[in-house]
Amino acid sequence: MLTEGTEPLTLVPVTAGAAVLKEALNGPGTVVAYKFGRQAAQVAEALREAGRLDGAVWGSALGLPEESVRPAAELDGAPLPYLSTLIAPPRRDGGRGGKL
Repeated sequence: MLTEGTEPLTLVPVTAGAAVLKEALNGPGTVVAYKFGRQAAQVAEALREAGRLDGAVWGSALGLPEESVRPAAELDGAPLPYLSTLIAPPRRDGGRGGKL
């Protein structure tokens, strides 16, 4: 489940710029960022700055035999496949949910 209750779901093409991603990460709800492979270093930095690195995951080749899904904490700044996708769940204070 990507969201719970009335939480928003924000989709961000990282090709729109790091500022758009940072704004989304500083808001509520789950953020799905896509097309971020070449900007992997900026994405990792934005996640750290927003305090949303824990629980976030990224994937490449989704739906294909070579699919890979990994913790975002493993982002090391190296370029990734262009169509990489990030899912950053919202900050939740206990209660339900909290994991993708």
